[in-house]
Amino acid sequence: MYFTFRELAAVALTGGSNYFVDLRKDAGKWVIEVSVLDSGKNVQQTYLVQTNRGGAKTWKYLDDAMAFVSEYCANCQNLTIAIDGEMWKLRAEERGAEE
Repeated sequence: MYFTFRELAAVALTGGSNYFVDLRKDAGKWVIEVSVLDSGKNVQQTYLVQTNRGGAKTWKYLDDAMAFVSEYCANCQNLTIAIDGEMWKLRAEERGAEE
């Protein structure tokens, strides 16, 4: 199943703790898989981010994929980056009020 970037942005608005973003390298390109979590933090459904024309959206460079995550998943508290079998799990920190 697939999410468009608009659907991903809508999911992000529902709260940062109810979805999980997995950014991984697949066949030399970066793909983003989003898992929606239930109230027990179990994976309910998994989606790949797709292009506007259909099919999985891919990025050649990690920094471009991270920029996409930063723009459309700003409230995500659970992000995993997988590269060649190595995994990094990132957890967002709450931003303090600006003075």
